[in-house]
Amino acid sequence: MEESVDIIKQLRLPKIGKTPMYLIIVLFVMFLAILQDLIYSKLQNTGFYLSESMLYNTFWAFFIPFTIFNNQLIKKINPKNKLRKLPYNLLIGIAFSLLHIVVFTSLFVGVSYLLFTPAHRFVNMFNAAFSNQFYIALSWYIIFPIIYVSKVKLPYPTTTFSETLMFKIGSKLIAVPTASIIFISTDKPYSIVYTSQQKFLDIKSLKEFEKELDPNIFLRVHRSTIINATCIKELKSRSNGDYDVKLDNGQVIRLSRHYRNNWQQLLQ
Repeated sequence: MEESVDIIKQLRLPKIGKTPMYLIIVLFVMFLAILQDLIYSKLQNTGFYLSESMLYNTFWAFFIPFTIFNNQLIKKINPKNKLRKLPYNLLIGIAFSLLHIVVFTSLFVGVSYLLFTPAHRFVNMFNAAFSNQFYIALSWYIIFPIIYVSKVKLPYPTTTFSETLMFKIGSKLIAVPTASIIFISTDKPYSIVYTSQQKFLDIKSLKEFEKELDPNIFLRVHRSTIINATCIKELKSRSNGDYDVKLDNGQVIRLSRHYRNNWQQLLQ
């Protein structure tokens, strides 16, 4: 049940009231199929039995659980190699289509033994379902998983950032906690790292520092500056899209509108 809820959330399937759209679609298709049986019986002047028609068209309801299992299988073990993907998906689709028909036929025959006289034979029902619905099931179990996998956003692996950076002063290497860094600016060909106690020269570029530091805390606010968002004391607009920010050490840094996507959250 959790897997079905996950699929609905990830595909953002719409609802009507509290009823999922996929359930409404299945019920609507079943209704149309029963209506088709009724119309056919009238045109051909044959008998129409609502109970048999409803039972036969439970075939459509099996798409819900089998689609859930099919999607989970495709998502977990589908090969990344594109040359192997198509035959793999085809085999999975064929297997689920046959399983769908076998389970449906078993249910139909089992219920018919309880309700109908004479009961339907398994072979006859399987052949009828296979000849009439196999291509529908196969198309569904191949196409829908492709749509599902393309829309599902797999969780990104969590990135861990170092809590300290190493800086060289003379012949010594000093470990500096990243939490103590207030801001980093460029003074080509060096970068200057400012902490609450002192500053360090380093040959790394700001782009390299961006890769080492947590982007939720250390924001690139200008082509020449990265600031520690936890060290902000005051934010003031320049009325042209730029802002000035005052840091804990009293330093005033310009927030460039060209890097607004990086610091937009500071205004919220």
